[in-house]
Amino acid sequence: MDPTFSCDLSVLTAQQRHRHGDLSKKLRPMVVEFQELSNGYAAVIRSSERLDSEIEEFMVLEKLCCPFFTLKLQIENTNENEDRMYNLEITGSGDIKPFIRAEFGISQKENAT
Repeated sequence: MDPTFSCDLSVLTAQQRHRHGDLSKKLRPMVVEFQELSNGYAAVIRSSERLDSEIEEFMVLEKLCCPFFTLKLQIENTNENEDRMYNLEITGSGDIKPFIRAEFGISQKENAT
């Protein structure tokens, strides 16, 4: 793993670290698939509830402690009667994919080619 990738949780306040952990615990079980990209991964999140603000808050906190990530969110299925599908891209430069796998707990079996 590239040693230049290192999250710095000290940039977050205690409240922000707690909130980041809460958001991670809430969102991770909703990931139905990780799609491998050339420069990272996309987490496909499915939910019957609107998670727009929670995912955006997670992205802000994640970017503060891991500024080398590029984060992009796409929202699909915005009909009220359908589950929403979120596509959260987590990318970066260099050999970032092993770091992303470790940071987000992506197993080899979850990798799509």
